[in-house]
Amino acid sequence: MAALLVQLMSAGGAGTDGEQAAVRSAGGTGNVSTHLSALKGEVSTLSERFKAARERRRLQAEQEREEWEREPQSPAPSRP
Repeated sequence: MAALLVQLMSAGGAGTDGEQAAVRSAGGTGNVSTHLSALKGEVSTLSERFKAARERRRLQAEQEREEWEREPQSPAPSRP
């Protein structure tokens, strides 16, 4: 979690530009609750994106497995 926090802070956050601008205009380091709220929103957004990507990958792997099972299996070549 700490690595994610450092990465988000160094990259300027993962939210939309409007969210980042709102956080920046909140008074710098003075409003911790605003920063924490923005960070929670970014983590939530990243979590949703990760879950969606994981589900897409799972479906892709399932489709590849089904295609593999449908392909005719050729016998191994015989050696002299």
